[in-house]
Amino acid sequence: MTSGEFQRHAEQIERMVERVNGLPDEGARTAALELMQSLMDLHGAAMARVVEVLSETGDAGRNSLASLGSDPLLCGLMVLYGVHPLSLEERVHRAVERVRPQVQKQGGTVELLDVSDSQVRVSISSTGNGCHSSPEALNSLVEQAMREAAPEVIAFVAEGVASSATGFIPLTMIQPANEVSTVMKAES
Repeated sequence: MTSGEFQRHAEQIERMVERVNGLPDEGARTAALELMQSLMDLHGAAMARVVEVLSETGDAGRNSLASLGSDPLLCGLMVLYGVHPLSLEERVHRAVERVRPQVQKQGGTVELLDVSDSQVRVSISSTGNGCHSSPEALNSLVEQAMREAAPEVIAFVAEGVASSATGFIPLTMIQPANEVSTVMKAES
């Protein structure tokens, strides 16, 4: 599953939660939301346990955990359940470093300016070298890397490029599991 497919599923879940919230029968609405929350709690506990087991199994486990955390689908789930082994800042920094060679090949530069809980700011510019991609194409490349690394970020701001109509899809309607174990940071 790609990050785009993950986002489509997340959007569908949000639409379904809105439908459930609109049910006229309060009992049905409450039961449906409690069912969803129970399922989320179970999945969250299972995801936290997987992270905990891998964290405790030495370098091999931590390396596996780092690989799982960089997968677009699993990254989104780890973020949703609050068990991602890397901080938001570290994931965003790694995404910029990972995409930088591609941006340079296409005749551009990318610099990370700021990371907050809701926004990532980068500077994207054309250098005149390489394949001469448009600023919009460079923006799209960097934004996709951000979506995969930090699905919880609501806004992506690229200075030097006109703002795009796309945005991150926040999963505000779904609550993460209530109890999550502390996770060891994956070693770089």
